[in-house]
Amino acid sequence: MSQLCVEDPLGTAKVCAALVAELEQMGYSVQVGADAQKFNATKIDTLHKPVSPFFDADVCNFTPERFFWMSVTAASGATVALQAFRYDYTDTSLADWGPNLTIGLAMRRQELMVPTNAAPPRNSIAERIRGKLVYHGEFWIDQHVRNRKLAEKFSRLGLILSLIKWNPDAVWSLSSSRMATHGHLNRMGYNYIEKGFLRWQWATDGIDLTEWLNIAERHAIEQMINEMITSPVPA
Repeated sequence: MSQLCVEDPLGTAKVCAALVAELEQMGYSVQVGADAQKFNATKIDTLHKPVSPFFDADVCNFTPERFFWMSVTAASGATVALQAFRYDYTDTSLADWGPNLTIGLAMRRQELMVPTNAAPPRNSIAERIRGKLVYHGEFWIDQHVRNRKLAEKFSRLGLILSLIKWNPDAVWSLSSSRMATHGHLNRMGYNYIEKGFLRWQWATDGIDLTEWLNIAERHAIEQMINEMITSPVPA
């Protein structure tokens, strides 16, 4: 059964404020919005390509209650980081629901995704993940910035804001093998990383044929918050 409220609301607020302050000290400003069309326009302006089907307002019919996006701007005014979050509720498992959602959204946009397997590998963590779920996607950091601290603090801030907004049972995301095997996701706040959640015979451009599943369960996000509060040095 879903927990009704955030375990430590004051500590959570303090950590959010600290992360924003640290990013500002690094010379960046953070923006948060709930306009999916504006997010798509920002990504096109910045990366010259539209958002993925997960965040396409034309196929998802988003409301501000189910979506928010974030950007980081440098002192020059340039956008140097993006990410987005969407809320869904499922009474079946992520193992059943996640692949169908992915294929269905792609089909609505007339994109072809053909899986090689009918389901994720047996005993996947996705078999027990269900309820209030948040998908974290569109994560991008300008390669010219090359700042690991920016990526970590930006991602953690997003995970914590999703905890405050929706108090989900888990946040999930998909990643390439390269990102999953270089330690980035653990530093970003994910406590579980699993190979081969989605395996494609055919996928749209930019999608790896083998996608890893990353999970940040509610207790793991709250543990991260507690660790950041009690740590004698910045996380």
